[in-house]
Amino acid sequence: MYRRISFLVLTFAVVFFLFIRSSEGDDLFAKAGIQSIKTVKSAPNFRLEMINRRKVELKEFKGKVIFLNFWATWCGPCKEELPSMEALYQQYKEKDFIMIAISVDYEGVRPVKEFIEKQRYTFTVLLDPNCETLDLFEVKAIPTTFIIDKKGRMIGRVVGPKDWKKPEVISLFEKLVSEK
Repeated sequence: MYRRISFLVLTFAVVFFLFIRSSEGDDLFAKAGIQSIKTVKSAPNFRLEMINRRKVELKEFKGKVIFLNFWATWCGPCKEELPSMEALYQQYKEKDFIMIAISVDYEGVRPVKEFIEKQRYTFTVLLDPNCETLDLFEVKAIPTTFIIDKKGRMIGRVVGPKDWKKPEVISLFEKLVSEK
């Protein structure tokens, strides 16, 4: 009887600890204004061209926290959040972090490259003029951002522009990049 009670108490303690830990992560997402994705799902792989014409696949970045943003040069709300994205990128670029902005501009590389160079953004920009990745990620509006963990799982989503410099956002990314 004593063993059974001890086992139940231990089991309860472990479950409680895991629940608290899980809730803590959800709290960080909620405080940062990022919708946490409850259903564990791997991010779909894709292959796109960078503005320098080099092709990359999403799976190349497994092992890093991936900030994946869908945007366009003609999108006002997208342009509104880009400066704070650059600030976030500068803060974490030396850590296990990659920022990828997928342009869905129909006109291809020229307007995107000119815009990025004029604004002096340094994060990775990929081109998807046919909007194929929008369907892969079920994106219905831009800007939309996904946070992908080091194991390649989609864990967070934001639809609409966001100030990525807020302390709550920084706290979340500190936790994410420090996880093994």
